[in-house]
Amino acid sequence: MKLLLRILPLACSAAAAASCGGGVERTPLIVEVGSAAPGAPEAPDAPHAAAPREGAAGDHRFCGWLHEFLGDPASTDLGYDTFAARAEAFDAVHPKWWRVASPTTFENHPRGRSAPFAGFHDPRVLDRTTPGGGRTRLVPLVAAVDRPDVVAVHAMIHDPALRAQHVAGLVALAVENGYDGLDIDYEHLASVLGPGETVEAERASFSAFIDELSRALHAAEKTLSLAVPAVASATGVFDYEALSASADHVHVMSYDYHFGGGAHAGPVAPLGWVERTVAYIGGLDGGARREKFILGLPNYGLLGPEAPGDGGAVVGCEPLGKCLELAGGDGYDTSTDHMRRCPEDGAARLAAGRAPNRVLASGEHLFFEDLGSLEEKVAAARRGELGGVTYWSIGGEPGGAAFFSMIERHFPR
Repeated sequence: MKLLLRILPLACSAAAAASCGGGVERTPLIVEVGSAAPGAPEAPDAPHAAAPREGAAGDHRFCGWLHEFLGDPASTDLGYDTFAARAEAFDAVHPKWWRVASPTTFENHPRGRSAPFAGFHDPRVLDRTTPGGGRTRLVPLVAAVDRPDVVAVHAMIHDPALRAQHVAGLVALAVENGYDGLDIDYEHLASVLGPGETVEAERASFSAFIDELSRALHAAEKTLSLAVPAVASATGVFDYEALSASADHVHVMSYDYHFGGGAHAGPVAPLGWVERTVAYIGGLDGGARREKFILGLPNYGLLGPEAPGDGGAVVGCEPLGKCLELAGGDGYDTSTDHMRRCPEDGAARLAAGRAPNRVLASGEHLFFEDLGSLEEKVAAARRGELGGVTYWSIGGEPGGAAFFSMIERHFPR
């Protein structure tokens, strides 16, 4: 999951300034093995403890991520307010509250900033999840996305002693803060390989780490979920078969086929690409793993040059409400021939599916999702008998209440 560059930032008014940061204590925090977050909720009593629910039907059919929109506190608040209003619709929520700081430590704030992530331990989440007596499970995200954090993960998974400390630290985070489990999002591991290091070795080490972490969290009656990129083979770092054998749920990030900072803009999640990933999941272990996989949807779009070399930057438009404003209402195109000529596609020629887009007066091309294009992907997940859907990120959903009704039709409680 990427924190994309955003257009049309909304400023937080002076009256709303207190709530833009989620009303949390603004102190830096580094957590090592055995240390709890200052001001964290007490560990819940037994009725609120999360037991691992591997393979349970409908256990995780709808969830979503929350995160801080850097430089855009109004959008951060929109996400947290939307969750507060719709908490009963979610089986679990994954706020991005932690990141890897070193091979054995974790921080609750961005690198280079002392203030915690906006929304950290926000009562809009704590009061409406299991710590506050709600039905929605609280499974915060621990991220390693930026290069220094990814390098730390790479070093950790290849060193048994560091791996054991890392696992113990994650278990401590979950237990001492009263979380139901943790959602792990460690990305870009192939990008930090050194001379003589191989993707195959990285895959084996990462899978071994996840297995060790899963056993430790389950022993503490906590769950483990993962965020992984969409793939159609076992050639990369993320081995769907091994990871789904260990984790309770695997969130497949079926977006960023085209991405912010890429060579050109195009559909964020072409339908043919999504369907190919769903089909691959269906073949794992004779189809027995399908319910563990949760399809990730994009609540954002892209803006930039459509062809490589046209000049200009590809930036994100998040959440989708902003993209719809740029598109000027309903008068946008819903099809594109981009995938028939996309250099990223090679010879696959994946179907775009419904692909809302518009060429703006500036000459930049806006690609985004609407309710119809998201429903195509949700329907693909349902046909493939996956366990459910998730999305990056909560707030500003196209159609508002209609979005949640659409999810309920395809994945009813």
